[in-house]
Amino acid sequence: MLKRLSLYTFLLCLVPFFAWIFSWQWQGDGDLTAFDHILYGLTETGSVPYAVISCAVLALCFLPLFSSKSKWISAVIIMAISMVITQGIKTAAKTVFAEPRPYVSALAEQSGVSTDYFYDQTREQRAVIVSQFYANKTETPAWLVHHRERETGYSFPSGHTIFSTSWLLLAVGFTQLMGRCRLASKVLVVGVLLWSVLMLVSRLRLGMHHPIDLLISTLIAWIVHAVMFFYLEKKQIFQQNRLLFVK
Repeated sequence: MLKRLSLYTFLLCLVPFFAWIFSWQWQGDGDLTAFDHILYGLTETGSVPYAVISCAVLALCFLPLFSSKSKWISAVIIMAISMVITQGIKTAAKTVFAEPRPYVSALAEQSGVSTDYFYDQTREQRAVIVSQFYANKTETPAWLVHHRERETGYSFPSGHTIFSTSWLLLAVGFTQLMGRCRLASKVLVVGVLLWSVLMLVSRLRLGMHHPIDLLISTLIAWIVHAVMFFYLEKKQIFQQNRLLFVK
């Protein structure tokens, strides 16, 4: 179990690792492409309120793994606990570290509004500052300005990264418990892995996070789910289902 969770965690960690290896840094919005608009649509699946819909859809995707709806409901409760714990850690860490987002740092450098002043304002006031700053920035598309108006919180750690990584590790963990040889299990894991990788890439490309944000966020999710699935495996809560699927 731990090896499998660690393997998929490592695959996600390759995103920030490659950013460092190739000395990639966000340089503003001048090099945006049509693919970045697609990444924006994907990153919105981890943004409020759309993340709630994503949770519902993803939870339904787990249904074929279980032999009964009661077991699936138990798993959904565990998924909800996972979201509460990981997002709670994210919220607390953002308050403690108070690191500005890359686009906020760029805004401060170009407008004379300090990052301290920016974050001293309410979220509504920050949104106004962002809107006014990008009013004459033709290289920044309206959809990205709209996204940044709503994403004015701190950078470290990345809530979107923790969100997508958590769902990937839930997929890996439950397929391990239930028997990962099934086609449905493989499709679920590969699909969520691709979504998670692109989620991490989108946070870098859209100027929302630094590579270190992604790395630490991924590791936070790994620690939480390693402990969670160690407990579930030890207590053999889903052991009966596993035997059914192995036959």
